[in-house]
Amino acid sequence: MHQTYSSAFQSIGNILFQKGLLTQKQINAIIESQKTEDMLFGQLAVNLKFLDEEHLLEVLAELYSIDSISLEFLYINDKTLGALDYETAAACTAIVFFIDDNVVKIAIADPGDIKAIDKIVAHFRNLKKEFFIAKKSEILRFIEIMKCSRDGIEKDPLLLLNKIIFDAVESVASDIHFEPQETYVRIRIRIDGLLHVMTQISFELWSRIRAKLKLMAKLDITDRHHPQSGHVKISLGGKSIDLRISTHLDKSEEGVVVRILDSSNGLRSLEELGFTNNDFLWLKKITMFSSGIFLIAGPTGSGKTTTLYSLLEEMNSPVTNIMTLEDPIEYQIDGINQMELRKGGLLSFADGVRSILRQDPDVILIGEIRDEETAASAIRASLTGRLVLATVHATNPVDAIRRLLNLNIKLSDIVPSLIGILSQRLVRNTRHEESAGRFPITEYMYFSEARKAEILATGDINLLKPDKSFAMSSQEAIENGKTTIDEIERVIRYADI
Repeated sequence: MHQTYSSAFQSIGNILFQKGLLTQKQINAIIESQKTEDMLFGQLAVNLKFLDEEHLLEVLAELYSIDSISLEFLYINDKTLGALDYETAAACTAIVFFIDDNVVKIAIADPGDIKAIDKIVAHFRNLKKEFFIAKKSEILRFIEIMKCSRDGIEKDPLLLLNKIIFDAVESVASDIHFEPQETYVRIRIRIDGLLHVMTQISFELWSRIRAKLKLMAKLDITDRHHPQSGHVKISLGGKSIDLRISTHLDKSEEGVVVRILDSSNGLRSLEELGFTNNDFLWLKKITMFSSGIFLIAGPTGSGKTTTLYSLLEEMNSPVTNIMTLEDPIEYQIDGINQMELRKGGLLSFADGVRSILRQDPDVILIGEIRDEETAASAIRASLTGRLVLATVHATNPVDAIRRLLNLNIKLSDIVPSLIGILSQRLVRNTRHEESAGRFPITEYMYFSEARKAEILATGDINLLKPDKSFAMSSQEAIENGKTTIDEIERVIRYADI
């Protein structure tokens, strides 16, 4: 039997050798090991650490002309997983990851195992079968869950993490909060601006889940006392998801917040974001400028970055050179040159501004102005014939100017470049006949030459009045029946209006 293994898998060995993934010495060692190990050639190469599982998967997918699938960030519900009984799944090293009335999709570790394929085909006689190759290690984790039945998910922290992320994405949550309490860790998700308790877990489970999250975001897993942040892109249920992972000290324990950015939803136009007609026309006016700086202010989760992207798409044209600096890139936009920080040697937004100015851009998007150097670079760029769009963490237009002043930027430097400042919050649409969702409540200010002269003459930004205030925007939404006073008060603090 072992000799049969050697001859049957000689072609795989040849492919791995030709691709430079195995040496002849390693191939000979694998064949020798097969005399005592009842194991497939490729899997034995992985076990001997001659080859990583990712490369084996690529070669087998090519050899058998079959698509591969990653199960690492895939949550499969109990009903789907149970479509193939445990005994068959274990014998065939295969699991079902999708099934409906017409088709069943199966992940299998060895697509060359004809007996396994036949057994699975017979099991799903009346359905169309689609086979995919997946890592054996990932399939075995799901088979272990099947063995553990209902309690299995609690015994595997990594699968529990997959389930938490999957459920949060399915619920259209914006954030997942892992919050250490006295005797357990509470997990809450934010949906339409409101936090909801999802579940709670033990500190034992949390230690492994936390380590996995930090490894995913390339954070220092040994440092539990200093805030860290990073991000990772994953494929989840066919969707491309960007997770922004940040750590913090909470009650002497390390907590984590995961922000979910579902780029598979696509970029929405300004009309689709729910702005009123007047707001839409005001924003359209901003896109007509060829130089100056336009700021969008608001706290985390207020939708300011989404609005910024939609504005950018409005200006996207073959005759306009648009460049962005982002951390991370949230939406891929055709025709726009997008640059991500921490790639290509860039460490800050300020570094990026200096770099892209050499490319002679017409429009520059800066993900966030968060320090003096970035603010100064943005203003300089706007004063040299570029239109600069940026976000700033501030409550309203006046507070946005105050934020720049706190970054040691002089009022006389800020004002000449300003086009306008928009501040927004997202409130829930409470109309029962409409689909669930949120729309922006706005406050904004346009900086005409007369207004600029007034500010520079008085030097007092507290005298500035918005063209449209949060109070006006809120009243308009309430009168149109789109939302309620309770919802407005929940989202917009009294100080904001």
